[in-house]
Amino acid sequence: MEYQIYDTLTGFLTSNAIYQAGVFFLLWVAFRAANQVRAEDANALNKVLVTLFSLGIIFNGLNTGAILFATLENSAYSMSQLEAISPTAQAFVDTWGTGEVAQGGLFNNPINTGWWAVVTVMLMGRIWTKQ
Repeated sequence: MEYQIYDTLTGFLTSNAIYQAGVFFLLWVAFRAANQVRAEDANALNKVLVTLFSLGIIFNGLNTGAILFATLENSAYSMSQLEAISPTAQAFVDTWGTGEVAQGGLFNNPINTGWWAVVTVMLMGRIWTKQ
């Protein structure tokens, strides 16, 4: 059973990494758009559109991170419910285990939330401030 949990987790981590790569590509596009808006001193409509685009990417990044941490915690919980686990699995449970099923949420991990808050400030600063 431990192997099946690891196998499922590995499949999820792979798909999460691919999705996160897409989010980071779109984040790069958002920074390019923000720089262009600032360089051209664009009108309010263009600034609003780039802001909405950027906020959508930030939401997806927060969501991807939240799902990652919830899945790690839920996998640790699943392993902790097994009758016997290997020392490696015990280390995984000790690292990620919370003793309960993770409820998820966009803002449950302070590192993930803080990183995306910094990205938000950087993007909005590029879009809405003058040089």
